[in-house]
Amino acid sequence: MADAEKIYLMNPMNFIGKEGVNTAKHWRIRHGVKDRDTSLAIPAILALKLRQEGCDADVAAVWNVPHDGNYDLPELFEWLDGICRQ
Repeated sequence: MADAEKIYLMNPMNFIGKEGVNTAKHWRIRHGVKDRDTSLAIPAILALKLRQEGCDADVAAVWNVPHDGNYDLPELFEWLDGICRQ
């Protein structure tokens, strides 16, 4: 079992919206529907929390992709360019 402090630090839900925390305003979350390691509920809950805190959460489920899938790099770079031009 991992150290409890490390587990706590790895969970972004412990920090989003907390006083003294500077949360990124833009998030791109992708979840492969063939992911056997993480439930689809996890990115959905994360995106909901981010949106409640006023963040931009671009979230999508990617069909037929596992946990370590390729999430379309050209689309990612286009998304990044759009943020940088705002």
